[in-house]
Amino acid sequence: MSIRRKTKLEEISAASMSDIAFLLLIFFMVASVFYVKEGLLSTLPKKNSQPKLVLKKNIYKVEIENEKITLSNPEFGKKSYTNFKEFKKSLDEEIQVEDINNKFVVISGRNTKIQNIISVLSAMKNKGFINISLQRSLK
Repeated sequence: MSIRRKTKLEEISAASMSDIAFLLLIFFMVASVFYVKEGLLSTLPKKNSQPKLVLKKNIYKVEIENEKITLSNPEFGKKSYTNFKEFKKSLDEEIQVEDINNKFVVISGRNTKIQNIISVLSAMKNKGFINISLQRSLK
């Protein structure tokens, strides 16, 4: 008769695995760098405030339809651009705005991508406009 021995398989203890995972999590949180991008600052009207009256000559109206951008103002009339690059170049080089802090921009988009609206909004902010409004387009 042969004697059979019961072989006991040794197991690795997993009790400390949660501690190691927790320490790694803390390490990577402390060691990593979080980039904070500037978002869109918005100034909302107060609850019981009256609408602000603005002269028409102080309003720059930007209409975006598909890729076409139209910029209009009573002082220089209406200018149309076939794409954003053309609009940005004209905005940087040709259009001069005096007393830009008291000017208002109204952006409206119809049948266009949201990226086009955001690009125009960013270009107007880079030009120096502070008072920018997005108009809800009517279908």
